[in-house]
Amino acid sequence: MKKNFIIYSLLIGYVLLDTFVFSSLNLPYYNEIINPALWIMMCGISIYLSQDSSLRVKGEKDKTQSLLIVLIIYIIIYFLLGLIFGFERTPYSKEIFGILKNLWSFIGILFFQEFIREALIKNEKKKKINYILIVIVFTLLNMNFYNFANHFADLQTSFTYTSSVIIPTILESAILTYLVYIGGVKFSIIYRAFVAIPPFIVPIIPDLDWFGLALVGVVLPLAVYVYMNYVHVNRTERLSKRERRKYNPAVYVPVFAFIALLAGFVIGLFKYQPIAVMSGSMSPTFNRGDAVVIKKLDTQDKNELEVGDIIQFVSGTKYVIHRIVDVTNDDYGNKLFITKGDHNNTIDIDKVHLENVKGKVTFVVPFIGYPSVWLSGAIS
Repeated sequence: MKKNFIIYSLLIGYVLLDTFVFSSLNLPYYNEIINPALWIMMCGISIYLSQDSSLRVKGEKDKTQSLLIVLIIYIIIYFLLGLIFGFERTPYSKEIFGILKNLWSFIGILFFQEFIREALIKNEKKKKINYILIVIVFTLLNMNFYNFANHFADLQTSFTYTSSVIIPTILESAILTYLVYIGGVKFSIIYRAFVAIPPFIVPIIPDLDWFGLALVGVVLPLAVYVYMNYVHVNRTERLSKRERRKYNPAVYVPVFAFIALLAGFVIGLFKYQPIAVMSGSMSPTFNRGDAVVIKKLDTQDKNELEVGDIIQFVSGTKYVIHRIVDVTNDDYGNKLFITKGDHNNTIDIDKVHLENVKGKVTFVVPFIGYPSVWLSGAIS
């Protein structure tokens, strides 16, 4: 415990110095020289303090191959997400010197962290509290505390930041700790290499919004854990066929497939998308707290809309769901829709142009939109 206490003290001291001292000093060459030097020092001390301890790894070759397979699949899926969310240019230099500089300044630090993580596990590999402390400390190490309070200015910002940054950082720290436990530092370095290096060496990456970041940040660690735990158990424990079925990742395939389909449905990847009803303007057809399923329309579908159809359209900066009560044309012969909420006494002020129509209501699901309504109310 004394050895790990020294290492934890170094890491916590670094977090405090980096947050409250170094970040405000703007020291020259901090990222290129000073920060790496601090990590090399902490890494060297940690390795020295763990030199009398060791990790026994069984089935290392099979585990390594399994980890590489699941991470290669991740890379493929990650870049395919760009077809959905779009792509963006990475802000990092693509000159050879620039790439090497960034890899040293940023990725090198991550690798030094993994040697320290391994040292902590070596010294007290049988104590569960040690793993909890490792997850907490390395979560703090990988959080950016600069302007941290701004991420909690309101409930909406807090929710998106927690979902897309804090929870994924905790889960990443947990899976890296587990990988070191079952395979040593090589496993966690492989994981970090696949996750962290691509933005520094490729020109474009998927332009994920907060939902996409949260989805990847949660699903990847869980998928890696499920698969690697199955491989680990099969290589290290004697289990009956019935017991092994409980760890078989195939059992979780339907769960992950359902999560992926549900996420795609919610964010509108398919022809149909659910929308929570935020107002009572269409009561009694549907009420605040219900959810309507919108069918996305192409130009031909929009031209076939008629009086009585309930449509979703853009009005200013808002999305509105109202009923078509009349169809007319502007001075140039372009079709216009006159709309009205069933509960409203008057028609909507603005006529709806064809290009502003987004979809048509196909059916209503009572009550399931209330979580979105409550969250929206709390945010506002």
